[in-house]
Amino acid sequence: MTTFIGLLVLVVVLMAGLMMYAYTRREHEAERYRLTKHQQKLLEKEPLGTADENIFLSQQTDYLGKVLALAGMEARYQEMRTQWIVWGVGGAVLVGAGALTVGPEFAILGAIFGAALGAAGFINFLKFKAGQRQKRLTEQLPPVLETMVSSLKSGSPILEVFKTLAETAPEPIRSEFKRSLVSLQLGKSFRDVLNEMCGRIRTPDFRLLTQAIFISQDVGGNLADVVATIAEAIRERFKLRDYMSSLTAQGKMTALFIGSLPFVITGLIYAISPSYLTGFFNNFWARIVMAAMICWELIGFYILMKLTTFEV
Repeated sequence: MTTFIGLLVLVVVLMAGLMMYAYTRREHEAERYRLTKHQQKLLEKEPLGTADENIFLSQQTDYLGKVLALAGMEARYQEMRTQWIVWGVGGAVLVGAGALTVGPEFAILGAIFGAALGAAGFINFLKFKAGQRQKRLTEQLPPVLETMVSSLKSGSPILEVFKTLAETAPEPIRSEFKRSLVSLQLGKSFRDVLNEMCGRIRTPDFRLLTQAIFISQDVGGNLADVVATIAEAIRERFKLRDYMSSLTAQGKMTALFIGSLPFVITGLIYAISPSYLTGFFNNFWARIVMAAMICWELIGFYILMKLTTFEV
């Protein structure tokens, strides 16, 4: 009876996920078709870039939209939201099925834990992609600022500087300036455009650049010298970051060795003599103790890595 209840719970979770998937696709299909047609018309009038950049889409304000904006995947919002649901349902089914083999009473708990694990795993994957993109954006800021300084010293206004960067800057920062330039041409205020860029480029250096531009517009001053100082400060910070990484490299390797040592030793003992640990793994309370030990080991490994990581 308990096995039947566990299987029923898994089927219900799977059906609920499929229904949510179908509902989300049907709900936004008409709106996505309308935006695609509108974007094609705008690109036919003034082709400022390729059609896959989707620079005409509005900024999403929910949690998933903010993560996608940092990862440069905001145009795939509907697709990513659907995949988020699929990952959650898939995790519930897989972990629930695995828990069902251990015991029928663990099926419901396994399905709930699997759903949370799948959804969190998908978000962490997006955050990893966002972190990589933000790192590239930060590394591209110094040469971009130097180009901005040269344009400002030659007498170009700030809008003309944006147009130059939208044409000559490397990816992915070129897409950000191109999107901002299109927003300005469509009538959005300059402050709103820069604030949106700060939401997509989450670096303190770009925030500092934004504040310098705002102050220069309000009270005046030599913006070129300010931007040049910011570019020099970024380069010095990069040097300090590389220096700190070389100093903490040994500590990171030590933390990695200490954190992985219990798992490696347990795996080797089980491979050499399985009977030595079989009795321990077959005991119900021993499995609970093992799960708690793994959790504590992972927490300790996380703390060790944090102790050897410095933000510069």
